[in-house]
Amino acid sequence: MKILLTGATGNVGTEILDQAIAHNYIDHIYCLTRAPLNQKYFTKSVGKNKVTQLVHDDFLAYPDTLTRYLREEGVEGCIWALGSKLSPDPKKRDEEEKVRISFPVAAAEALAKKVATGLSPQAMPRKKFPFRFIFVSASGAEQDQFRTLWVYSDGRKMKEKGIFDVADNSDAVQGHKCFEAIALRPGQVLARQHGPRGDVTSTLLYEATYTSIAVDRLAKSAIKMALMGTGDEKKRILENKECLGDDWASINTLS
Repeated sequence: MKILLTGATGNVGTEILDQAIAHNYIDHIYCLTRAPLNQKYFTKSVGKNKVTQLVHDDFLAYPDTLTRYLREEGVEGCIWALGSKLSPDPKKRDEEEKVRISFPVAAAEALAKKVATGLSPQAMPRKKFPFRFIFVSASGAEQDQFRTLWVYSDGRKMKEKGIFDVADNSDAVQGHKCFEAIALRPGQVLARQHGPRGDVTSTLLYEATYTSIAVDRLAKSAIKMALMGTGDEKKRILENKECLGDDWASINTLS
């Protein structure tokens, strides 16, 4: 599979990129980014010739040259890991909402219309179909942008509904919708632990106690959804517990 990845310089996106490079079923990763990637990804020993950097300044606009390139390259899915931290400064709220709400919808619209329509169910299983847009959202996300929320209102209003609307209104190719959207709703994302075994144990206990997930577990879930989907076209939201994956039983055992 060939995937498009955003947010590759952030905490979650970097982990997704590292895992995608090592994944046997990911052929190539196209990173749409404002800031250049670490040069290590362009060495054969690390990047394995699997990474293409696409420097892009405006995440509200996707010119035909870009979408045509992605279509011709055969990109079959996108993992959207681009996000923003909430700032206490009200002057920065508009930019934060743009990143959190407007950017992913604009991308989904462009990819659905100009990239996903280039895929065909007849090419399966050699090629993936439909195009999958995996949106890394957040626990407690609210789809209704006009609903009054009493707790963490600004941070919970994610544009999941806008992305799902794009999927619902996407073109049909040979009788099948060509674009599918899945939202992951992780809780607190825990940094990867590189220390002694006790650090890993602490992470597992934290996941079992609080709404949280280790970044490597979240990345694994995002890649799995891009490759396989949920297995049920009506299910397109994965809450934190579901993002933890099949090894959740081991966490319960440990706790």
